[in-house]
Amino acid sequence: MKHLLFFLVTSLGISTGLSAQGVWTLEQCIDHALKQNVSLQQADLNRVNQGISLDRAKSQRLPGVYASASAASSFGQSMNNQGYYEYGNSQSYSGSLSASMPLFSGFQISNTIKAQELNLKASLEDLKKARESLSVTIASAYLQVLFNKELLQLAKDQEALSLQQLDRYQSMAALGKIPEGQVSEIKALYANNQLETSRAQSNLQLSLLDLAQLIELDDWTSFDIVVPAIDVKALALQLTPADEIYNSAVSLKPVVKASELRLEQNERQLKVAEGGYYPSLSVGASYGNGYYGGNMSLADQLSKNARTSLHLSLSVPLFNRFETSNSVKSAKLAIRNAELEVENTKKTLYKEIQQAWFNASTAMDRFKASNESVEQSKIAFRFTEEKFNNARATAYEYDEARTKLASAQSNLLQAKYNYLFSVKILDFYKGEPLAL
Repeated sequence: MKHLLFFLVTSLGISTGLSAQGVWTLEQCIDHALKQNVSLQQADLNRVNQGISLDRAKSQRLPGVYASASAASSFGQSMNNQGYYEYGNSQSYSGSLSASMPLFSGFQISNTIKAQELNLKASLEDLKKARESLSVTIASAYLQVLFNKELLQLAKDQEALSLQQLDRYQSMAALGKIPEGQVSEIKALYANNQLETSRAQSNLQLSLLDLAQLIELDDWTSFDIVVPAIDVKALALQLTPADEIYNSAVSLKPVVKASELRLEQNERQLKVAEGGYYPSLSVGASYGNGYYGGNMSLADQLSKNARTSLHLSLSVPLFNRFETSNSVKSAKLAIRNAELEVENTKKTLYKEIQQAWFNASTAMDRFKASNESVEQSKIAFRFTEEKFNNARATAYEYDEARTKLASAQSNLLQAKYNYLFSVKILDFYKGEPLAL
């Protein structure tokens, strides 16, 4: 009995220490990972860069203004500002200011802006998709920790049960009711249960480490998670049809939206390419002035050397080595490729939902069967335990019945969390948040 008390006190101390430390919910794990994940930060930088590309496209509507200046010195014979050659040193200075603005370019600028707007929206959907994928991965790791916690508790229960039997048999052996050989058999069972508990503890710590690394947690030594009250039997036993889930998902999932936006973007790029068939019209103005180091004063030269111009430029494409026609052909191919990408994305989504629905349906059946198996194994174990306590069953028979019960309970736990994860994935496809 003293062994049992020591085991219970130790277990209580461990659980008390954990409860005193900070524990994380699934929502907290996901939120932390979404803020710290490097890949998501890179995806967000790509979104910002697409915004810069949009600003660059919009700025093409603005006029371009340029300034230039030059200075020169001449030594020896040179032509003066009257057109005569003379010998001596001279200096000259000139400057100019020019501006030009497109008036019409075959709607290429406006279509480029719309294409970049679509590209920016697509990059935002890419970011959402990456966030969703990370959230699903974290949810899976979180459930793995919960599964390992229950396996550890199951192993501890088996260890405590073996310890009870060991204390009982040691008392009976001390009174001479049973031989010492039977006590040795129980000791061997207890040692094996301790090994199973140690293995379960290691698996739990490893799964906690995996989860901590997924959420980018630097110090995981005190990391633990909340164990929510999960009633699997309360989950929907009637699964929503896969086609109905798909009809909801196809209009919600960012992976589909991104592919559709890129299709629209390529359609705009076709219009940009077709704009090369149209003439382009631009307007411009310039001002220039200069100073030559001669007899004329600076003020007189600046007033007489000023040059001002205003021009309207029309460019008509007559033949550009089929560059425009080839660009149009490439744009049409890009549209077809984007259409196939949309089709493939929807097919992939439908297959994923079908697989998830099948997994949920199978997991439900396994959960029901495992639950029945546990009930029958409990009956068989109680019967064998009663025989064992009355010395009508050997330690081997007792351990065999106990092992079958533990195996059935382990299978039930696995079926439970497989079913829970499958149902949560189906809810996720329907647009519901991942939560426990």
